Amino acid sequence: MGRNVDDCAKRRLVEHDEIEFAIRFMMKRGVRPDDVPIQLARYYYVDIDEVNAILTDIEARSAPAEKQKQTMAAPATKLRNVA
Repeated sequence: MGRNVDDCAKRRLVEHDEIEFAIRFMMKRGVRPDDVPIQLARYYYVDIDEVNAILTDIEARSAPAEKQKQTMAAPATKLRNVA
């Protein structure tokens, strides 16, 4: 008996929205941004340039929010001169 070709084939992940959803899903589950392209390429045929562009866009959008969280979390403290 021959093996069905579709059993071994990877699915294609080519739509921008689908790639972005997969990236956000993985990042919410704790996958580091550097590991996202590797994990996606392991299971899907994916455009790595598109993945990198989406990752850059996500990181650029989240950077100001992270900066704002850091400034609100750590209030400025005055240092005393000791001498």
